[in-house]
Amino acid sequence: MSSDVPAESAFIPLAAHRVALEERGSFCFASCSCGWFAPGRRSRDRARRDADEHERDGRP
Repeated sequence: MSSDVPAESAFIPLAAHRVALEERGSFCFASCSCGWFAPGRRSRDRARRDADEHERDGRP
């Protein structure tokens, strides 16, 4: 039986999300390589939690 798709390309892993935190003045922003970004937070802890939730859930 023949297939149009070679066996080695049947599974393509998704790229990992790369989340970064950036500070601007008194606000901290989380953003990701997929285009996702969180609202500015005064709490660095909250910005880190936003980033962690995005990495875990993977939702834009």
